[in-house]
Amino acid sequence: MNMKQTVLRAARMAGVFALMRVLTRKYPRILCYHGGSLGDERLYNPKLFCTPGQLRERLKWLRKKGFVPVTLDQVADGTAAAVRGIPVAVTLDDGWYSSWHDLLPLLADFGHRPALYLHTEAYKAGAPIIAVALRYLLWKAGPKAVLVQGIDPAVDGPCNLADAAQRRRLCGAAETWLAGQPHAGRASCLERLGIALGVTPAQLDLASRRFSYMTTDELHAAAVRGCSIELHGHVHEYMPGQDARNRANIEQCREVIEAAGLPSPTHYCYPSGAFDAGAPAVMQAAGVSTATTCVPGLVNLRGRNTRFFLPRFLDGGDVAMIEFEAEMSGVLQLLRTLTRRANLTAHALQPSPT
Repeated sequence: MNMKQTVLRAARMAGVFALMRVLTRKYPRILCYHGGSLGDERLYNPKLFCTPGQLRERLKWLRKKGFVPVTLDQVADGTAAAVRGIPVAVTLDDGWYSSWHDLLPLLADFGHRPALYLHTEAYKAGAPIIAVALRYLLWKAGPKAVLVQGIDPAVDGPCNLADAAQRRRLCGAAETWLAGQPHAGRASCLERLGIALGVTPAQLDLASRRFSYMTTDELHAAAVRGCSIELHGHVHEYMPGQDARNRANIEQCREVIEAAGLPSPTHYCYPSGAFDAGAPAVMQAAGVSTATTCVPGLVNLRGRNTRFFLPRFLDGGDVAMIEFEAEMSGVLQLLRTLTRRANLTAHALQPSPT
């Protein structure tokens, strides 16, 4: 237990958590998850992959403390603040198969109707996600010296995986090589590379689909469970200062979702949390009603454009339960506010340069 967690536990015992939940009860919270965990990928990237056990623990605590499931539509139209309880909306990023397998059934059991932000380019490709599967391979191989042979001239050669620079070089070369392969052949290419690194196909376990997205049928099944399929861009990128490209990316994402026979989406999530001051104009032009960030906090729709910069807490296996409770109770938001004010005061008290 680190110092931060010790302080938070003391604050909880003193009743600060309960008090803050009362004081902030009308401000919605938005939670973010990505995929479930079908194997040991949660150990490789605990922020990206969440176990059903962890999610169940969170959902049970939320219910016990008076949190009430709401949708993003309710957050957007202001009706979330009128519910009897503390409103909380859940979002799922990307479209991982493991979200469908591990997380959506649990969310439905607890009465949540989450928004799933779909990255449509990867969904249409139907192949394992290169960046994630490749980095898992390097993690699984461990810090050792390897000799890669028979893959590609840019990839082949000796590499000490314990050396960060050599590891980055191999990762970059392998990612470029994999991106150039046909979608249908990427799984076998990943397995070949894995064997070269000493990771067997069984250990990589692509058959479990733990590094793949949902199919169209699974998206429809998710929708039946109350999950809305929303916008995450066709290309997983928001390009600051490039309004026309950002709007086209959102609209192409919507076209793919509609072509799959799903309702027209209206909510957007900034890929990797990137946004700029021009985002509200882009969102309005693209017919988007809300846009979520990766900035934690409580939702306060006090301004005309705040709906396009909604705060959201990225939960994961790297977040201790006490930290989750503190964030959802509003305690960490209070600490962030006090820290900002203290910094502003300190800056204002600094003597002016002569």
